[in-house]
Amino acid sequence: MWKVVLAVGLIRHVMPRILVVEDNPLVAKFYRLALERAGGYQVTCSEDVEVILEGIGASLFDLLILDVSLRNCRYQGRAVDGLELAQLIRQTTAGKSLPILLATAHAMEGDRERLMAASGANAYLEKPIYDPSVLVEKVESLLVH
Repeated sequence: MWKVVLAVGLIRHVMPRILVVEDNPLVAKFYRLALERAGGYQVTCSEDVEVILEGIGASLFDLLILDVSLRNCRYQGRAVDGLELAQLIRQTTAGKSLPILLATAHAMEGDRERLMAASGANAYLEKPIYDPSVLVEKVESLLVH
């Protein structure tokens, strides 16, 4: 999906910008490569909560892919997981409407509903993801709405 932007009489294409918050570097790399190559998206990966909140506050991203079980994220001196980070994001002006895709290995009955309600996320994707097209299709469906 491409956005067309008119700038000083020129038409240019702007790739949708996706922020990936994932503590497993191999999974983050898979997401980045899949989304850049198969989807044509601009992807940023970060676990730094301050940077994440600043970027979202500045409307730098069109969509967020968020792991639930983050081990390396800290905010104001304490550990935060993906659910708490999603809640922090939803409290910001720009974060209220930012599409959030939860990506998690939590796949027990009832996990989807519980995690979606607790995070305010728009969609849920079970890991592991082996097929890049599954990820790209889910992202595209969120960006269209």
